[in-house]
Amino acid sequence: MTPVATAIHESDWFKALIYVVIAVVVARVVDYALARRDRAMLKLLGKTPDRADRTRYVMIRRLVFFGIVFVGAGIALVQIPQVDTLARAMLASAAIVAGVIGIAARAPIANLVSGVMIAFSQPVRLNDFISVDGEFGTVEKISLLYTHIRSPDGRRVVLPNEAFAMKAVHNYSMDSSGCAITVDLALPLGADVERIMQTMREVGETLAPAPAGTKAGVELADVSGVGTLLRLHVWAADPLHRREIASDVRLALLRRLTADGLVGAEEDGADP
Repeated sequence: MTPVATAIHESDWFKALIYVVIAVVVARVVDYALARRDRAMLKLLGKTPDRADRTRYVMIRRLVFFGIVFVGAGIALVQIPQVDTLARAMLASAAIVAGVIGIAARAPIANLVSGVMIAFSQPVRLNDFISVDGEFGTVEKISLLYTHIRSPDGRRVVLPNEAFAMKAVHNYSMDSSGCAITVDLALPLGADVERIMQTMREVGETLAPAPAGTKAGVELADVSGVGTLLRLHVWAADPLHRREIASDVRLALLRRLTADGLVGAEEDGADP
């Protein structure tokens, strides 16, 4: 080996470069192994990964890849005395800088962390019908920072992922066969409440039957000096059609009350 080659081989920069190359190669090999493992598992399970699964798999691979490269770069820097001293000085001040940046970028960081949590814990999934902070809709896209939902009236609502960690999330598609609907009926004093309650129950069980083992329920929600308020609880098998189902129930109820001669009933419905 020539003196020049020996000098290069024994130099700190050469050693650092070797560590970086090794780290990149190891990261690539691990990433390839994880990708093959994911494909093998999906083939074994006999299913095609949806967008949520692909997001989770890619995120795991990226985290592992950059983690290995980061460790390799750190080991490489330690091999160079000049850079090691500079790196220690930078790390000493990095805590202050990181604190300032963390305070200034609290919301984006919180959204990023929440996005990772959503990808793994999956409180919501693609095509789930959910409600968050009064917003109803179907989940169309889940990114690292934001979740996109489409409301029943066609609006696209973009929610920061932090909302899923800070607020109550109602998921009508997870472990559920639909969602409940309430239809209110205002009646004047003197109306045949018991007969009307029975009619409401029959209409609800016909048009929007509840899941097996349960029945449509009717309750006396309020009594005042001017009348009473009855509330019918029915079920929408498809949450996307809950408004149409509630409207159909109201119309059928109005026709039934008219046909039965129960005049003077004023209907006022509300659904979630």
